[in-house]
Amino acid sequence: MSYNKKIKKLTSSQVKELRQAFDLFDADGSDDLSLPELKKALAALGVTVSDHEARQMFAAIDLDKNGRIEFEEFAEVVADSYFKKFTRAEIVEAFRRFDHNRDGYIEADELKVILAKLGRNYSNEEIRRMIAQVDRDGNGKICIEGMI
Repeated sequence: MSYNKKIKKLTSSQVKELRQAFDLFDADGSDDLSLPELKKALAALGVTVSDHEARQMFAAIDLDKNGRIEFEEFAEVVADSYFKKFTRAEIVEAFRRFDHNRDGYIEADELKVILAKLGRNYSNEEIRRMIAQVDRDGNGKICIEGMI
């Protein structure tokens, strides 16, 4: 079943970005999300939900009710909120959740822990390259100022 009304309205770079987020949550590489993967993704993002709440969320996203969340369903449900403009307070709060040592930066080890919680294990070099994409001052860390 095709759910692509919102995908058709996205730029190719937005679709690519959504696909990267989806693939990050798809820990087993099955090209769909299971309920445990959804729960793991929420937990990694600092969102605590009960089993009942997780099942409700899953059911809302699983538009064709086949027990799996495919990329098209994911994109249909999350595209609007994923690409919305966030307030400074929302960005600061999200950053704070990932800045475990509260030093104002997300460092390589913190990013590695976040990704590991999502079931993704990256080499130190891969983590370094990820950080380099958003590191505006060249210190090897992600700074809140680079996010807003």
